[in-house]
This record gives sequence, structure tokens and C-alpha cells, in this order.
Amino acid sequence: MPRGPQFENVFHVNLRRIAEATGHSQMTVSRALRDRPDVAVETRKRILGVAEKLGYRPNLLVQGVKTGRSGNIALLICPSGDFGAGMVRGAHDELVRRQYLPLLHWKWVDAAKGVAGAELEMIHRVLDRRVEGVILFPQDDSVPDLYFREVWQRGVPLVTVDRHLPRTHADFVGTDDQAGARMAAEHLLALGHRCVAHLAGKRKYGTYADRRSGFEGAIAKAKGCCVTVEIEDPEAASRAAERILRATQRPTAVFLAADHYALGVYHAAARMGLRIPDDLSVVGFADLSLASCLTPPLTTVRQDPYGIGREAARIVIDRCSGRLTSKEPVQLRLTPELIVRGSTVKASDRPNDTSQSARRTRGGT
Repeated sequence: MPRGPQFENVFHVNLRRIAEATGHSQMTVSRALRDRPDVAVETRKRILGVAEKLGYRPNLLVQGVKTGRSGNIALLICPSGDFGAGMVRGAHDELVRRQYLPLLHWKWVDAAKGVAGAELEMIHRVLDRRVEGVILFPQDDSVPDLYFREVWQRGVPLVTVDRHLPRTHADFVGTDDQAGARMAAEHLLALGHRCVAHLAGKRKYGTYADRRSGFEGAIAKAKGCCVTVEIEDPEAASRAAERILRATQRPTAVFLAADHYALGVYHAAARMGLRIPDDLSVVGFADLSLASCLTPPLTTVRQDPYGIGREAARIVIDRCSGRLTSKEPVQLRLTPELIVRGSTVKASDRPNDTSQSARRTRGGT
């Protein structure tokens, strides 16, 4: 089937044809299409209008070779789960709005390489594709600057999300975890809870260390007592909760370093005949979709993963475009929000000891 002239026009439009149609030089057309500031506003509008009518499409590969800019930004974030997916969507939307192309890539399981080896291979893969910037959800926040040697050598801006890397000069966007944990503590304190527990994540991760500091600091300031148990993963939450709830002086409330731990705590309380929130108030952190689906719905600290992704994209674009030139790394922490639901109530006036829960479990009074 022969091609019509309209198809040839689309595929063969170049600067010369736009220049002929507008009466401007090819150099002026080129500057207008690249949004250069040395082109008058009306001239730019006319050139862009004619280019659009002619069906002009820039050859980005050729432009990339000439300018050294690809327009591609790597998103090294696994989109599984509410939090990761939210960050990906936020970064994606901002990058597309600013005329950049997001390239999504995340780690795969490779026992031979280990976590660090797989992460570095992922980073090197996108660098080899000449990305202009990288947005990374890192696995280990203790890595030194040397870890990203190839990133720095190529002059590629790097922004990490959720986990700050204090030993590097990477920019960072995340949550104000200390402030969020203080919100949880102040909520429980306002309800009269003074004997509380904290199911904490591993302190080696800065996010969990900050939440622990914020929560325990607020409880100590109010002269309350807090029992903290570190757990490795959500599967350990049920066992840890049962140990805490069998203590002689059982806590009236528990703060969870992550919403993922809530199912384990709810199950442990049910096995012991304890009712949430009457016998035990529970506060989580993140506001994942499961929080509102629990019975009772979980009071939690809401993070803004979409906002984190969006702000990370803004920073990396500003680095790429030269709008942000400071050598000091940007550290942006978004303030979370306390979402009060049915898992927290005022503390009971009666003594909260295990002998009472044992009598209730046996049907005693």
C-alpha cells in the first residue's frame, strides 16, 4: 500500500522545513525547540505552533549524542506494596510532567552476588544506558560514599528515598520519622497510657532508629515506661507481642514501627483473650491499605510515599538542569499525619496485669 504524503510529512519534518515555513533561520528554530531563553516569546510560540502542525518529532538519540543529555531518569525502586508503588507513581508523574522519561528497574534475587552486589549491578546497568539521574530506594543505609564511586565519576545526580545515607553526599527525601513517632506517643499519652510497649524494627536502619528515638523520648519525657523489643520481620511480631503481653505488668498500649506488624499483634491478643482496643491500644506507622481493613481499623501514622517520589524527582531534575548547584546534599523530610481509628481508646483505670487476662480467658470474673 503506497504511503500518502501525510505520512512522509510526519517522518521527514526537519529544522529546514520548519525554518522555511516560519521564515526564521534554522538556528533560531533549533533554539526555540530547545526552549532557549535567547528566543523571543512570540517567536517561540510561532515556531512551536508550526512544528506541531507539521508533525515534527525531535530525534532524541541524535540530540542526546550532541548534548550529552538523554532525558532518562532511573527509578531504582521496587513497586510492590503500597509504599514502594506510591513512591514510583509520585516520581513517575513529576518526571513525565517535566518532560523526562522514567526508567524503572529494581533488584532481583541473586544469592551469589548478595544484596550489595545485586544493587550495584542494577546501578551500573542504568548508568550504562546513559541516564541523567538516579532515584534509589537503598537497601543498606550504612554504605560509604565510595560505594557510589561510578555514579560520582560520571557526574550523575543521585537522590535516595526513605533511607538516608549519612556517609554519602547523596540527596535524600523521606519521612520525618521522629516527628511521626512522637505523634504516636503523644496520642497514647493523651489517652492516659503510661505503661507502653514498642515493637521496633532493627536499629541498624535509620528509619527505625529515628522512630524509636522519637517514641521513647516522648514517653520518657512524660515519665512513662516503655518496653522495647526489636524484631527482624513481620513474622516475628506475633511471638514478640505474646511475650510482651504475658509480662507481669502488661502494657496498656503498643506502638508498632511498621503497620506490617499489626496482624501479628492482633493475632497474639486474640489468642490471649485480650480485646483491641479495650485491653490493648495499638498504633502503627505508614498507613498501608491493610490498616483500614483490620478489625478494629488501625490508628496509624500516615506517610506520603507519593509526595516522597515527587519531591525526589524535582530534586534530581533540578540537579540535572543546573538549577540546584549546592554541593551540600539536600535532606528533605516530609511531615507525616496521625490517623486515629478504632484501635486506640482511653486507658482503663483498673490494674492491667496478666492475672486478670488469665481469668477472662478461663471464663472467670
